[in-house]
Amino acid sequence: MIKEFSQYSPVDAVDDDSETLLGDAERLDVEPRAKSRILHLWLGHGALICASMLFFTLWMRTPSTHLRDDIPVYSPAHDAVESMFVRFNGTLDFPSIYRGPPSPELDLAWSKLTRSNEGPNRMTREEMIKAGETDLRSKVGFPDKIGGGYMATLEYSHQLHCVNLLRKASWVEYYGPIDISFQNSPKMLRLHLDHCLEMIRQNIMCNADVTMITWDWVKGHSVPYPNFNTRRQCRNIEKIMNWNIEHAIHINESEVTRFEDTVDLPKHPLMLT
Repeated sequence: MIKEFSQYSPVDAVDDDSETLLGDAERLDVEPRAKSRILHLWLGHGALICASMLFFTLWMRTPSTHLRDDIPVYSPAHDAVESMFVRFNGTLDFPSIYRGPPSPELDLAWSKLTRSNEGPNRMTREEMIKAGETDLRSKVGFPDKIGGGYMATLEYSHQLHCVNLLRKASWVEYYGPIDISFQNSPKMLRLHLDHCLEMIRQNIMCNADVTMITWDWVKGHSVPYPNFNTRRQCRNIEKIMNWNIEHAIHINESEVTRFEDTVDLPKHPLMLT
């Protein structure tokens, strides 16, 4: 279009009248063509923009082959999840309140972690389905007089129970006579311990901590040592534990509900083969 206007010149070997007529005729011919090209240009850009937006939208809605950290499996306790930075203490003789020889104070500290004295939590039917539990016929329920819903507990409490059981097993001479877990048959106790080890293994591999452990040369030592005192991004456990307490359902075990359409599982995963 610019090339046409640059080539056009009103100074031709014609008289003034014919020049005027020719100029008018060319303007009538050029202006519609210019407008037509501008229209085509806008339509082309518009189509390109629309196609780009469509492809971007489809790409955003395409399920990823990887789970995103900000879209976890649903839990009603998600509102209690709050990130915080914590520096681990990996010193061999770190005087933690959760380690050391058995004592009432030590057991109390672990009891508070596992919240063994608290009741279970509640999930509604909609929450169970959002969490992926589609067949609810065998699920344990609460009576309508306390709001109904289904019985559930937070996994962190079970994992800490398992760590605590392994701790107690390392002091079996103390806990053997007083802890019910050690009063089972040797076979059942072995299964319980192996179950806990396997649950901890699965949880560690599931969460796969990628924090980098650095190594240091230490005066007087010929080999390097790992520094486990690393900074991590953690979840505020106090906030989650408070949520657990606030949402605990205090009910006698005999009051849990079997719905009219309840169907017993033929076999439970925890049962022996």
